[in-house]
Amino acid sequence: MQKTPKFKIISLIGIVFFLFSFGCSDDNDLEPYPLPLALQRMVNEVIAQYQAPGAALAVRFADGSTFSYAAGMADLGTQTPLTPQHLFRIGSVTKTITACGVLMLYQQGFFGLDDSVESILPGLIPVYGSQITVRMLLNHTSGLEDYVGCPYEGDYFFTAIVDDPTRAWTPLELVQVTVDCGLADTPGQSFLYSNANYIILGLIIEAVSGQAYEDFVQDNIFDALGMQDTLSPVQTGFPGDFARGYFEKDSDGLLYDYSIQSPSAVWAAGNVISTPADLLLWAEALSSGALLTQDAFDQRFVPVDMEVEDHPEATYGLGVLIAGPEEGHNGSVPGYQTQLFAVNGVYFAVYTNCYFQTKDNVSQVIYDKAKEILQAYDAL
Repeated sequence: MQKTPKFKIISLIGIVFFLFSFGCSDDNDLEPYPLPLALQRMVNEVIAQYQAPGAALAVRFADGSTFSYAAGMADLGTQTPLTPQHLFRIGSVTKTITACGVLMLYQQGFFGLDDSVESILPGLIPVYGSQITVRMLLNHTSGLEDYVGCPYEGDYFFTAIVDDPTRAWTPLELVQVTVDCGLADTPGQSFLYSNANYIILGLIIEAVSGQAYEDFVQDNIFDALGMQDTLSPVQTGFPGDFARGYFEKDSDGLLYDYSIQSPSAVWAAGNVISTPADLLLWAEALSSGALLTQDAFDQRFVPVDMEVEDHPEATYGLGVLIAGPEEGHNGSVPGYQTQLFAVNGVYFAVYTNCYFQTKDNVSQVIYDKAKEILQAYDAL
């Protein structure tokens, strides 16, 4: 793996797990710049502050106009500037897409949201499969452990991903790691964010539709919405120009190139590749209910009636985070972090081609500051 320059250590975050923070910093020194320049200036400052390789921000305003900007480098080795057109890995924002696919099959009458996993995929989850429903998978109340943090081969599965990022996995292998962990809680009793839920939902899509997951979302979501630069890949690389992703794998400040990784490690929970422009299309579809009947759309935004981890002000619907007027998701895989949210008719897509374990989530910082700037300019 390519090693890149050393960076200072600040604070701790984790890989692939659920991340969502609220509020904005109060140190954004707004000056009388036009709004686009204020946003550009902010992105540049955040990149410099965190010594991040690069970041991109795209916004669709309430009047339909758009803003897109990228700063930093797509490739530190060749010093190729990052542009908004570069492909990147969106991580757990994929869950919003998988959930939409499940809801599309639900609205066609293939199953009910309160049908059990056992009734659709017999034998997949021994003992507990009859207690876990499709709805519980979608809103993370199944009680299943997250396989990423489960013991595996004398260590943890997370370590296996980091040590061998191109290793291919099958969905059944990922489910088995989760099953071997046992339940974290009784199904339906508590919110526990688990990537395993969305691996199982991917298997449900395949079983019911008769298509590979990758083909189903391509045909029924990406093509239907005109998302020409978005795909669910099976290959370890990218199909075009992409931002190389840099990951601080050892919590020592050093970044490593994790651009080439097997999408199978996160599959239907986090494998999609896209661009900021395409994600704005998806943010609008997600918020407006495109592709869904009114019933399915309404079901999407039924919140869990329990605390969402450490954020009592947030809740979770069916594949979507909800915090007041904010609706969307964030995502992290080695080398990439993403924010995708709709707020009062404004759509935000942010990504960084770096993942620090000992610094703040740079994409979250940019998203929070972008909201702060739009509020100051009466644009949010």
